Amino acid sequence: MASPPGAARLAALLLLALLAGPAASRFAPADNHLIACGATAPAVLPDGRRFVPDSGCASMTLRSAAPALPSAAPAAPAPAPPSPLHAAARVFSCHASYDLAVRRRGRHVLRLHFYPFSPALASARFHVGAGGFLLLHNFTASSPVVKDFLLPVDADVLVLTFVPEAGSAAFVNAIELFSAPEELVGDIATLVAADGVNRTDGLSSQVFETLYRVNVAGRKVTPFNDTLWRTWVNDEGFLVNKESSSSKAWSFGGRIAYPKDSRLMTREVAPDNVYNSARSVRSDGNLTWGFPVPARNRYLVRMHFCDIVSKALYQLYFSIYVNGHLAVKDFDISSTTGYLAYPYYIDYVVDVEDEGMLKLAIGGSKMSQPGEASGFLNGLEIMRMNKTGGGMDGDFPVVLDMGYLVSKGFGEFARSLLCGLVFAGLFLVLVMLVLRLRTELKNNGTLWFSQSVDSGEGKLAKAYQLVPTKTDY
Repeated sequence: MASPPGAARLAALLLLALLAGPAASRFAPADNHLIACGATAPAVLPDGRRFVPDSGCASMTLRSAAPALPSAAPAAPAPAPPSPLHAAARVFSCHASYDLAVRRRGRHVLRLHFYPFSPALASARFHVGAGGFLLLHNFTASSPVVKDFLLPVDADVLVLTFVPEAGSAAFVNAIELFSAPEELVGDIATLVAADGVNRTDGLSSQVFETLYRVNVAGRKVTPFNDTLWRTWVNDEGFLVNKESSSSKAWSFGGRIAYPKDSRLMTREVAPDNVYNSARSVRSDGNLTWGFPVPARNRYLVRMHFCDIVSKALYQLYFSIYVNGHLAVKDFDISSTTGYLAYPYYIDYVVDVEDEGMLKLAIGGSKMSQPGEASGFLNGLEIMRMNKTGGGMDGDFPVVLDMGYLVSKGFGEFARSLLCGLVFAGLFLVLVMLVLRLRTELKNNGTLWFSQSVDSGEGKLAKAYQLVPTKTDY
């Protein structure tokens, strides 16, 4: 028997609502620049995003003191590029910039894609700046890499500048610039050092470069499954004590309970797939992860927790160590969240000195039940913070002002000629003044000269006297 028309219509509406629900809840940034540099046609990624060519893009302007040439990846039989974004690149032989329109000021995510598909690109050495801030210094890409930054934007146009080293070139394959959600990074974190822990603030004005995103005990998370199009890798390659018998991997098939209407904890902070897996440690054990990082830098370390391990609240306690320093002892996540399967994260700030290795660990607690899981971890993020107000690596004499650079050529020659003429004129005036002064002194019959005189005490003293050089009769 056929279904009544009303029931069929209701079923169709419910189906549409179910299908539209996830799409409607996805993050929609106010600014969303997706640019395929040097491409002649749009590049569509598996996650559905469409990158447009950088030629003729209405919301972007490409400026260069010399022609910025597109370059295409070699055709078959060379291996196919790993991504549609790697099929072309924009190559710069001199200073160049992209001017990207900004609708809403504030924090933005900037991702730069580099794929050196030719030896010339693999040997290129250059600098990259954004908004007058030096992001990459003496950068070279010998393999495919994505540089991921989080930076404040306080202007209506973000100027992204590429500066080749002398005798070299610069290139970029793709650019992502989109507004970041407000809850992505707060202003306050915990500073961990050898002498203890302290509160630190001012994070909202910092520039961050994300070095690692790790899904603990879980599979790789691709941009298709992340609302901010991030990639999270498995933690196996970073475990220091892989054979530890006190650890256990967990997976969770239930629902992650994000707090309703929360502006601090959303799926933009981390996706469900990060919180659906975890690695635990017993009360008598510990787990350590090690990450190679550039030495003599400060880092923001974010540790993600979601209790998919406990059978009930208030059953586990553990300690957290950041680079060998105790960050918190006998941490009770149940008292913090009040729920199971409830996501939570802690931000730590730590300085890494000469060793260039950042170690993070969780350790069991005697307050937990023996033989049971005592502590756990779901995910990790490590972000490098800027050293100075001018650059990630410090202050370097790299000119990022395209207004000055583009005006080189005839304009620079004209300015140099004008400066030369002004200098010559000043020198001529100075010579004329000296000659006039000598003439006046000669006509007045006086000169300054040094003469030894008796001081009156039998000693010679040097005095300066004004005496006539000629006698007037």
